[in-house]
Amino acid sequence: MTALTETTSNITEFAGKFKVAVVEVDGTTSTNDTVTIGEMTTLVGAVIALKEDSTAACCGGTASVSGNVVTCRLTAAAGTICTQTPLDFYLIAIGY
Repeated sequence: MTALTETTSNITEFAGKFKVAVVEVDGTTSTNDTVTIGEMTTLVGAVIALKEDSTAACCGGTASVSGNVVTCRLTAAAGTICTQTPLDFYLIAIGY
């Protein structure tokens, strides 16, 4: 897998050990790839929010974490991986 293209990345640190990262991702680079959040060593969760109107070909996404790497999968209405018309999205991750 190659990495997705990040448009912007903002990290906010709260009192304590947790940080929140909001990463704007250019979805046209791929629909099933990874984003590494170098400002954190361990992620505890991540979600995807589409920036554009959803379509039947690309209507949502899932995110899974391992260390500081997030695997992002944009999905079609049928629940399968989006293979066309990828959309830009926000990746919101929590970690430390």
